[in-house]
Order: sequence, then C-alpha cells, then structure tokens
Amino acid sequence: MEKEITAQQGQVCLNFFFPDRELSAQGMKDFGESLNLMALAMDTFKNEQFKLNENSFILNITLCDDEKIKELNLEFRGKDKITDVLSFPLQENLRAGEFDQFIPEVELGDIYVCHSVCEAQAQEFSLSYQEEFIHLCVHGFLHVCGYDHEISQVEEILMESLEEKIIKKISEIKKGSL
Repeated sequence: MEKEITAQQGQVCLNFFFPDRELSAQGMKDFGESLNLMALAMDTFKNEQFKLNENSFILNITLCDDEKIKELNLEFRGKDKITDVLSFPLQENLRAGEFDQFIPEVELGDIYVCHSVCEAQAQEFSLSYQEEFIHLCVHGFLHVCGYDHEISQVEEILMESLEEKIIKKISEIKKGSL
C-alpha cells in the first residue's frame, strides 16, 4: 500500500508519510481531508502573516511510532522521552523574512507526529484523532515558521493565539465544504 499522501491547496503542498502504518481506505480518506483542510488554512496564513503570495510552501509531515519520536527527541533535543510532535525547520527564520527561496518554492521543513501520543491526547481532550492530528501539525507548522512557545510567556501567548486562528480557519473551511 502507498506510504505517502500529497495534498496541494493554493500554494501549500503537504507531503504526508506514514512508514510504520498500514492505513485503511477510510484512514487514507480521513488523512487526505485533514491535509487538504490544513493546506488551505496554511495558505491563507502565509499570505496574511508573511505576505508571501507569490511563494509556494512545501512541508513534510511524518506519522511515526514511539521509538522513532523518542530517538529524534534524544538526538536533537537531548530529551530521552516520547513526545507528541517534533519540528525541524529548514529555514533560518521565515518569520523574520529570512529564508532560502528555490523559486517559486520555500521548503519549510519536517514535522514528526507520534501516533500513540496523538491518539492518547485525542482521548484526553475529547477530540477525534484527526482533530488532534491537525492540532499537532498546526503546532509544528508554527515552529517551522519561526515561532517558539518555550522562549517566553509572550511568545507562548502569541503562538497559542496563532494556533487558535489557524484551527478556527480550518473549522470554517470544513463547515463551508459540507
């Protein structure tokens, strides 16, 4: 079975990889819909926030297991534990307008989402799996754009408000498409 789904909406391309999972036809459909919704909302965000109407964004998202996320967390953050999402930006600081442009594309980087943690947090917060997956991807997207809630309370508040704004946009798009 195919191990990649690509969603392109507006000028945002999301490449989704799931190397450790077999997805049913419904699972493929659910992830495809989530990716399309996120791509549309991220396209709006990039145009409003960064004024990058002429540039395409490319972002890679990988759904991984506990072992992989723990390995990455230890290697890159020095934390020997499982976490929900990790982000690896390819740009110096997109937020400050510093980025490498491969005309007309800006490659943002990679996001890893831990399947088991996403599943547990969905239950904890009374969300569907796809709703929590979207939340974690939006969180990772903001990190690759240069936002970091760990540096200050002001930054944490800003990042949370941007997460809410993007998730609200996704909800609006979803309601409009029904």
